[in-house]
Amino acid sequence: MSALRPVSNVFYFVDDLDAGIEWYARLLGERPDERPDSMLGRLARFSVGPAVLTVHVSDEYNKPSRTDGPVAYWEVDDVDTVVADCTSRGATVHRGPKTIFTGERLCQVLDPFGNLIGFVSRGGAGATVT
Repeated sequence: MSALRPVSNVFYFVDDLDAGIEWYARLLGERPDERPDSMLGRLARFSVGPAVLTVHVSDEYNKPSRTDGPVAYWEVDDVDTVVADCTSRGATVHRGPKTIFTGERLCQVLDPFGNLIGFVSRGGAGATVT
């Protein structure tokens, strides 16, 4: 039995919570599910399938990781379309987009707040590797 289960919540840290909520709401196409009263003004949560994307105010313990550390890859229908939307709203491409040997198309972007976000779209057999 594995001690690990699928990732259930990914946090992105921002200095301006309202700006972070607006940026991620546009990316996700929906408003946050909740802003818990106990944390009012500190975080907002969005449902993304079975997972949660949490936008949280930066503090002395948590700051955007830039390119230091792991990156979560969110599955999307079309990496290039999502990346184009993100960059039109202030994100910068860090790595990619590229198609790898499995046929998956990947890209990492830095959101306007300094968080590294990965996007992946699943390809099929015969995808051109770039």
